[in-house]
Amino acid sequence: MLLGASIWYAVSQQNAENWPALGDVEPALLLALFVSIFLSTIFLPGLQFWLVTQPFVTGQRLSVFTMQGLTAGSALLNYTPVKAGLIGRVAYLRYFHGVGLRAAVISHTLIVIVFVAACGITFLVTLWRPQIDIGWVAAIITAFLIAVLVGAPLLGLLVPLSVPMDPEMRHSRKRQVGFLGLCFLIQGLGLAATTVRWWLVFAILDRPATFTDAWLAAVVHMVTIAGGPANGLGFREWLIGLAGQRGLFSPGLQIDLGAGVAAALFDRAVESIVIVAFGLFGLALLRRGLRAQKSAAEQGVLTEGEGSTG
Repeated sequence: MLLGASIWYAVSQQNAENWPALGDVEPALLLALFVSIFLSTIFLPGLQFWLVTQPFVTGQRLSVFTMQGLTAGSALLNYTPVKAGLIGRVAYLRYFHGVGLRAAVISHTLIVIVFVAACGITFLVTLWRPQIDIGWVAAIITAFLIAVLVGAPLLGLLVPLSVPMDPEMRHSRKRQVGFLGLCFLIQGLGLAATTVRWWLVFAILDRPATFTDAWLAAVVHMVTIAGGPANGLGFREWLIGLAGQRGLFSPGLQIDLGAGVAAALFDRAVESIVIVAFGLFGLALLRRGLRAQKSAAEQGVLTEGEGSTG
């Protein structure tokens, strides 16, 4: 309903001026947008999920490639209102890799904590230094390092002793610091990729934005994914539009509600192409892997039966 309303509003007569720029899109910008969407929607989230899940694996080895397939398939299935992708990923990891339900909740909680911390740090630094430059990046890196050093000792408190976990991760401070540092690094790269993504969206629609504008749009974008149903379908479009209307972006962007909704809808259209393509590919790979595992298990049973008969 929210998505339908946003489409109606964006294509209405008073907002028709937001679309002509799409008729003369530079191929390089469009290609860069596809790459940034792949990185921010599938590749970097897949790395993050693999990293936080790895300490809780008690079954067969979980490869980065498998988690990328799971992430792509989940992104596609999460367009359903009940977030079927999230449920399916948790079930798959539990059945094949021994990641229990409590471990899954803990790993997702950790991702949320790192996300909130990263967004909070970048928001405070941006308030202090609105211009994104070398000084801004240095301040962000310093703040991230402080967060890692403070947060690493607390990892043990997050995971109860009753939850199976890699012993080295539970007891080694060096491993905890490295683990949390990688979590913040990947989250930071995710924010950067999403920032570039929105800068490109505004540029393609002929509404040049500063990187600060794009970063603010990136934060709104990621919040709607974390907190909204069905990948924030409709919810993201209206929040981006309202952010522009309420003056969240710089005066130079001069964005109104219609332009913000139009930008979010264009981003959603390109994202849908990426998610459908890689999501179907990821689900096909997972299905092929399941068939191979089933065949190997049946072969093992057959071999054992022949041995006992002999």
